[in-house]
Amino acid sequence: VTDLINRTKNRSLKEEWISYISREILRGLSHLHHRKVIHRDIKGQNVLLTINGDVKLVDFGVSAQLDKTISRRNTFIGTPYWMAPEVIACDPENQVASASAKYDYRSDIWSLGITAIEMAEGHPPLCELHPMRALFLIPRNPPPKLKKEKGKWTGNFCDFVEKTLTKNYHSRPTTDNLLRHAFIKDQQNERNVKLQLKEHIDRAQRSNDNEERWSNSEDETEIDPREVTIGASNGDKTQRQLFHQLQQGHDEHERDIDKRRQDYIKMNFEHEQNKEKMLKLVEEKRKQALRRAEIAAREKK
Repeated sequence: VTDLINRTKNRSLKEEWISYISREILRGLSHLHHRKVIHRDIKGQNVLLTINGDVKLVDFGVSAQLDKTISRRNTFIGTPYWMAPEVIACDPENQVASASAKYDYRSDIWSLGITAIEMAEGHPPLCELHPMRALFLIPRNPPPKLKKEKGKWTGNFCDFVEKTLTKNYHSRPTTDNLLRHAFIKDQQNERNVKLQLKEHIDRAQRSNDNEERWSNSEDETEIDPREVTIGASNGDKTQRQLFHQLQQGHDEHERDIDKRRQDYIKMNFEHEQNKEKMLKLVEEKRKQALRRAEIAAREKK
């Protein structure tokens, strides 16, 4: 879905597309939640669209299983900007954390609400801030809302986002409740929406293919025969001069392609580094919490 957003004008999806994608996410989450599984990392990057416009949830690397004896979790994990307040409260280093902090499958509903804003506005709230700053503000700030743009979003969509981002997770609706919400239930023509998505995906794919062909092909600029002279006269270009000019243009094009490739590699490398740092930080905090718990248990004895 993130790629779809990036390929859309103003990085904002149509409301009927958001409604359809949100409904399919809810159906996937309903399937998980009824089987006592929390996804814990719902966001645009983990929602895939097939070439036929079908929606798939992916990346279950941080999902958690609930059972009859453990109906809530207290593990601090997820992606910061999409993370629910009750999940952040489980961070042992967080000032608002408490020993009894827990959360359940409704943390996925909060992440869905943030993903809906991401689809509408092109990015999640607080994305301009450092992830650790966002983690500090999410539990303290009021729940985010859609930006008010006159006539752009319906009342049903705004209400859907507001309900998914209910701060007290005990009052937050479940997947079954939200599947009955007017924004999800009252979709006009699913077939048309899927066709529009399919056409948009096809255009994006063709654009990608054209860019790849362009970047891999040599400069094929056609030369007007009238510009080529065997013997140079006043103001005329010789074949050597034209070849030199074309070669310069080709070299500049290659340098531009190489720079973009290096920038992309650097961006992915930095992303992976930040992800590793975050996982190491989470693991270190977990170990610190365990050590403190062990010390407290020994002191009680």
